[in-house]
Amino acid sequence: MSLRGGSPGAPLVFTLGAAIGSLATIAWISIGGEIQLMERWSSEYDDLAHYREVRDFISERYVGDSDPDALVRVALSSMVESLDEYSRYYHTTDALDGFQRETRGSFAGIGIVFMNSAEPGPIRVLFPCEGSAAELAGVRVGDLIVSVDGETLEGLTRSEARSSFLGEVGTEVSLGIVGLDGEERALTVTREERTDPSVRHPHFVDEELKIAYLAITSFTTETPAEFGFAMTALGEVGMQGLILDLRGNPGGILKSAVEIAEHFVPAGVITQTRGRDEPVLYERDALSERKALALPLVVLVDGGSASSSEVLAGALQDHRVAVLVGSPTYGKARVQSVRHFVEAGALAKVTSSYYQTPSGRDLDRSDERPWGIKPDVEVKVDRATEGRIHRHINRYDPPAEALKALFAWEDSTDEAILPEDPEDPQLEAAIALLRGGSSAGN
Repeated sequence: MSLRGGSPGAPLVFTLGAAIGSLATIAWISIGGEIQLMERWSSEYDDLAHYREVRDFISERYVGDSDPDALVRVALSSMVESLDEYSRYYHTTDALDGFQRETRGSFAGIGIVFMNSAEPGPIRVLFPCEGSAAELAGVRVGDLIVSVDGETLEGLTRSEARSSFLGEVGTEVSLGIVGLDGEERALTVTREERTDPSVRHPHFVDEELKIAYLAITSFTTETPAEFGFAMTALGEVGMQGLILDLRGNPGGILKSAVEIAEHFVPAGVITQTRGRDEPVLYERDALSERKALALPLVVLVDGGSASSSEVLAGALQDHRVAVLVGSPTYGKARVQSVRHFVEAGALAKVTSSYYQTPSGRDLDRSDERPWGIKPDVEVKVDRATEGRIHRHINRYDPPAEALKALFAWEDSTDEAILPEDPEDPQLEAAIALLRGGSSAGN
């Protein structure tokens, strides 16, 4: 459904204790023309003492400059990331901010959605978010931002330009703007904490049959509340069936996925994890006052659906309360634990357990099975189509108040301002399934 063709889908709104492995080797090295022997050391050798020896050796002999603090960070990063492809050590401001945005769904910004462009330099505003600091300060649809805090954006990459808008909550940023009418303006906007919505595009894909659609792009701490709000709003206008889109969703907070599952699973296990400790069962909260929804449900999945997305999809499939449509999921059946090291200003995330579906299926991908969950109805799409679908799912819907200005802008230029919905055979198959009267789980 395009924005012109119907109601817009406006948003309803893991002790760093690992030790560096002891080496048992003899190496001949040359220092200052002298041949010296580095003798074998035992497993009882003090790892930290050895680290300091190597660090001091670098400081004394390395031909260039070296930063002792940076060396520590790199060593820690390498140690954690050597565990597996999902364990990480975050220590830069950008990395920590990115992790917070992924998990909490929030960031410090001003509330602008920009036009997609790979071109460097000034950034064109698609629309300011409803009620945002940017909107209140006077940022308009189509504004071209040419400078930030007096610094021109000319020559900056798109990533560099966008990062200049971020900062501490409560700080101000000055924008140099040229409007669509050519008027130059200077605006000052105060950065605020913004929620990056993970539940997007709730709307009806069939108005007559009241078939609703919504996408979950990730699982943050805010996702359950966003989902509940959207489901209530759709229910109030007569929702009779639901298509839940998890395509391209890389996962996130396990607890949030479990809470979403509770909307549909009437009783029993939602997922189970196994690690170094005793297995943990995540069951539907017996004290929950929420009544499980008994409505036809189709869940869209693909190779970009991973981790918590697979927890949710696997639970709904095992309990036979949904039909899965699309292509096989990624197969990341691992749970990460996070620890904040406040004094160091760092954070580590390590794989701490594996999860299984309620029936005990292990979904972690392997050479023998390079996928996680197979959908009930497989609909293949090529990589290019999948990319267009993912970009569409992750876009932001404009507020109703911005639509008039967006339509006027589009009518005044040959440039496509508002993206059309891409060809989506998987979504069409889901709609056809619900239109055919098939009950979820049958």
